[in-house]
Amino acid sequence: LASTGLFGLLGLKATVISANYIALQLILTLAIVIHLIVQYRELAQAHSDWSQRALVAETLRQKWAPCFYAGATTSVGFASLLFSGIQPVIAFGWMMIIAMGLSLLVSLLLFPALLLLTARNSPNAAWGQRGLAWVAELCERRPRTVVLVSVGLFAAALAGLPRLSVENSFINYFAEDTQVHQSLSFIDQRLGGTTPLDIVITEAPDQRHLDLVLRAQTLLKLQRLQHELDDLKGVGQQLSLVDFAELARRANAGKPLTEYELTAIFHLLDAELREQLVGSFFSDEHHQLRLSVRIQDATPELNRAELLEEIRAALTPAQLAPEQVQLAGLFVLYQDLLARLFESQVLTLGLVFAVLAVAFLLVFRSLSLALLALVPNVVTSLSILGLMGWLGVALDFMTITIAAIAMGIAVDDTIHYLHRYQDEAANGGATEAVQATHLSVGQALLYTTLIICTGFAMLGFSDFVPSVLFGLLTALAIALALLTDLLLLPALLLLKDRRRQAA
Repeated sequence: LASTGLFGLLGLKATVISANYIALQLILTLAIVIHLIVQYRELAQAHSDWSQRALVAETLRQKWAPCFYAGATTSVGFASLLFSGIQPVIAFGWMMIIAMGLSLLVSLLLFPALLLLTARNSPNAAWGQRGLAWVAELCERRPRTVVLVSVGLFAAALAGLPRLSVENSFINYFAEDTQVHQSLSFIDQRLGGTTPLDIVITEAPDQRHLDLVLRAQTLLKLQRLQHELDDLKGVGQQLSLVDFAELARRANAGKPLTEYELTAIFHLLDAELREQLVGSFFSDEHHQLRLSVRIQDATPELNRAELLEEIRAALTPAQLAPEQVQLAGLFVLYQDLLARLFESQVLTLGLVFAVLAVAFLLVFRSLSLALLALVPNVVTSLSILGLMGWLGVALDFMTITIAAIAMGIAVDDTIHYLHRYQDEAANGGATEAVQATHLSVGQALLYTTLIICTGFAMLGFSDFVPSVLFGLLTALAIALALLTDLLLLPALLLLKDRRRQAA
């Protein structure tokens, strides 16, 4: 509620992309609170003689640092969206950075204060300890096997990265049984297309004539271009000045009008009628013609990026120079935004990983631990993108945020795990530290993952396909983050410790 009010004061508007901030902030805040609760219960079970005030104080003393670091590094993950170059995505990044700051304040101040107002809690036996102990034992006995299997699965997922695309159809954003999808499909396939594309042609200076509104040669080139576009898959209805000339030909008993006759008709028409008939397709002042094309967005296996290149290639047979032609309209805008999404996702991931490595180095004060902490985050983020490639799920305005969210959750889990591991390792060996960390922090990771995955999986019942993909893939990414932090990370820590002992 505080975040929503603050966003309103700052003028940050909710969009299709940023509307998910409520669910995300709720989930991330819940994760912090669950870590506090698990730590509180562990202390209450170990110190039956402590007062409520002592339990809350010790809980905060042990958990404020990892919670703060986790929130800060999560903000770094969302900060990657600031480099997308797309304003709604940038706004979403800022909203989540602000939301994480408020979540930290509420979790570390309000929740402990409310807890002090309640009676001392007597926790029951924790759920999931047997399974966590088995996972810890697996990492202890077969660390090399765990790492090798993880590397193999990671390599298989990475092979899907080249298959990742930004091909999307707006019609396919809606489930096929919805009225929106059926109506748009009817318009698209029966009424000429849904997505507008404008081709603006500027007459070359040497083709202009002072006495003529339009040269026949220019009109012929436009006619050739339309003929070329008719053969392209996905091109629907076309409208231009050629249709006006065709109408005039029919009115002239089927005989085509000369340049001078067309000029005479143009000037004889009433100004308002002339504007209505040809004003949208011809500018006498700027010597420009507009060809309005409708793209049939629901055409099976339509590659929109290739279609744009084919349209540009059609200029040559029509004897139109590329500098004479400008492509515009929603179709071009949408494709440009999708291309920017892909570029920003690729370019910023490397930068964010580098920033996270520096953050881990500052948090753990150990280069080796910082590099190990980076492994689950790199594996989770790149694996989910690779899986999207294998599954044929294209990047769009919602799925692009999945990698950042997966990184944010994985960062939280990693910091909480390593922070507890360092404390336990200071009082014993690596094996005992892994077992203790699994039975303590591992519980919190398990609880948060189950709750978060269940919450995101609810989006699977939506009629809006991007929401369905966003929910299911984010749940998968968070489950993958849990596996990397409870299997791969401890296996690497044990191998590191055994190598140190062998040296």
